[in-house]
Amino acid sequence: MSNAMARPRRSGRPTPEDSAQLDRYLLEVAGDLFIAHGYAGTSMGQIARAAGASKQTLYHRYASKEALFKAVITHLCAQLLEHDTQVSLRDPLQALHAVCRMLLDFIMQEDVIATYRMMIADGYRYPALIDHAMDEIVGPFHQRIIKLLRAAGEAGQIPPGHDTEHTARLLTGLMTGWAIQQRLLGRHPMPDATTRAAYVDETWRFFLHGLGVREGA
Repeated sequence: MSNAMARPRRSGRPTPEDSAQLDRYLLEVAGDLFIAHGYAGTSMGQIARAAGASKQTLYHRYASKEALFKAVITHLCAQLLEHDTQVSLRDPLQALHAVCRMLLDFIMQEDVIATYRMMIADGYRYPALIDHAMDEIVGPFHQRIIKLLRAAGEAGQIPPGHDTEHTARLLTGLMTGWAIQQRLLGRHPMPDATTRAAYVDETWRFFLHGLGVREGA
């Protein structure tokens, strides 16, 4: 998860910017260790040592390893959600297509797939943490897709009679199911933006046909 982020300097009273930078740094370091060793195999002491910080500093910000893990997941998704805060409802289907493209790009990232692998390995032992992670990763997208499907129905863009929740799950599965499976197996079926865009477009046409939307309507 970490890039080339330098450890924040800590001389004198930290500014709000310094504090925010330290938080980001700690989350990046913790994320890397969780991915490398799993949730069970990572301790707060390990994270503090890797970050060059004291355990007191770490516990001051995160009361427990569980709280830190949840913060790591939230941090991972923040980069995506900040680009998805102003979806226009003027053309709900066009907006929904854009959300699907954004979702596929997101789940193809190395750190996202590594996090999925970790959750699969540790999920049976820590179901509450996995529930939180899935709520943070999948929940916002699912709610956005539902909102856009409803708006598309109200705008007459899709025929009536479809269960919105079920339709949202089907769309997410179509767009990401095969891709996630392949990435979890270490394969790279769509290595660049062009192939991902083509995959989304083809899947989108299949989805609209299943809904009974006429091409060009």
